[in-house]
Amino acid sequence: MISIGFAYIKGGTGKTVLATSAALYLNAVGAPAALIDASPVPMAALLMGASASRGMHEGRQGVPVFNLRGTGGLHEALKALEAARVSVVAVDLPPAPRTPRLDIVIAVTDPPGLHFAQEFKADASLTILALNKSDGAPSVATSIANAVVALPYSPGVERAYQRLLPPILVHSERAPSLARWKRAFLELMRIVAEELRR
Repeated sequence: MISIGFAYIKGGTGKTVLATSAALYLNAVGAPAALIDASPVPMAALLMGASASRGMHEGRQGVPVFNLRGTGGLHEALKALEAARVSVVAVDLPPAPRTPRLDIVIAVTDPPGLHFAQEFKADASLTILALNKSDGAPSVATSIANAVVALPYSPGVERAYQRLLPPILVHSERAPSLARWKRAFLELMRIVAEELRR
């Protein structure tokens, strides 16, 4: 089983939106996926349409959601999901300067959060920087990550979040910014898929 953490030292960067979208996307393309909500405020569970109470629940599209309400019990939750034959687990982590040991860490930040990049430590074999609400990847990012993906700002993503929907599920012909965000998200998933095939 592959564990993918969505983490960063700063909050409000879009970790939850990307974690929920990744779990749904990976499950839809044939990798049995689950989501662990390790945040004290279970927004990922709510976006997945699951209960906000602790424990294992069924989320959107049948994706299992393990709601921890904190990072305590993460190792046990990963073991339980592995026993349930899940192939990939997206872990929505709370803001912290360091991650627990995971296979892949997607460090999700916005441009102002790059000021804290050198203070963030990912314990993973692959670290990808997802620069949210940006149209370009700065050169400083290469020193903290193996790869960088810039995800543009999209009012469609903001509206989906306010309606408690992962934006990967939203389809709108009138939202070109949402289409650009989805293209960048798919590039992020392509990088993840390359690692999964190794």
